[in-house]
Amino acid sequence: MELQHDRLPAVLTTRVPRPRPGPALLTLPAVAGVLVFFAAPLVTFVFYSVLTAGLYRVSRPWTLHAYHEVLSSSVNATLATNSLIIGLCCATATVLAGLPIAYWLRFLAGRLRYPVLFLLTATMFASYLVRIYAWRTLLGADGIVNSALERLGLIHHPLSFLVFSRFAVTVALAHIFLPIVVLTLYAGLRPLEPSYLEVAQDLGAGGCRRWWKVVLPALAAPIATAFLFVFALASADWVSSEFLGGISGQLFGLQIALTFRESGDFAQGAAMSLLALASLAVCFLLVRLALRLAGLNRLAWVA
Repeated sequence: MELQHDRLPAVLTTRVPRPRPGPALLTLPAVAGVLVFFAAPLVTFVFYSVLTAGLYRVSRPWTLHAYHEVLSSSVNATLATNSLIIGLCCATATVLAGLPIAYWLRFLAGRLRYPVLFLLTATMFASYLVRIYAWRTLLGADGIVNSALERLGLIHHPLSFLVFSRFAVTVALAHIFLPIVVLTLYAGLRPLEPSYLEVAQDLGAGGCRRWWKVVLPALAAPIATAFLFVFALASADWVSSEFLGGISGQLFGLQIALTFRESGDFAQGAAMSLLALASLAVCFLLVRLALRLAGLNRLAWVA
């Protein structure tokens, strides 16, 4: 008797689905990366900061002496002030310079948009140290800037403030972070269609009013993101301050590096790192709160 396929039991004809990994399993590599590269060092620094410091080692008993030393030091206060000033200047300069560039790329560049974006991205792969040494060469006493000014008769001796100062550190860091700011602001402008600006113009808004009422509200969150990003990296940088800062341009990050590397005081270095991280977290929360109160933390675009 021939067996009919359509008479087979439903259990035999039903295909058993293959087991698929759940969301928890898919996120496991990312969670493991965060725990290994971020959480574990942070927990280690917390433990180091409350231990008694030795020479390149820490031991018990538990103490808050490292925090007291950091907060009571006048040198640390001066370096923190330098970091605040340079971070604010660098973040402000990059945002102000990046805004018109991003606007031009989004609305006016035309066929030049993608070549310029490629060049901006390519500059980010240049060596960090090479760019710092390049600025040291440009701004030095025998550099291109001073030599050009002397040949034009504008100065009679090299300008000493151009290098080994806050100015030199700010210029070098602004040059390094400007491409990132431009790309961030350009991405923030992508949802803003030219029709929005045309409608505002039809309603009688001039160029400045369109910027104030249409462009800047749309870019509030990207501007805050770029500003905080540059401020955090610039204020915590230590390489540029070591090569370009001199005495007046030293940053708090350099003091942290010297505390770990030369003094061997792991407890005080960990305390300084945690206090700097806490200060940046407070700045982030304040900016986020300001955006939320102003209603600019999220902008829904209507098609």
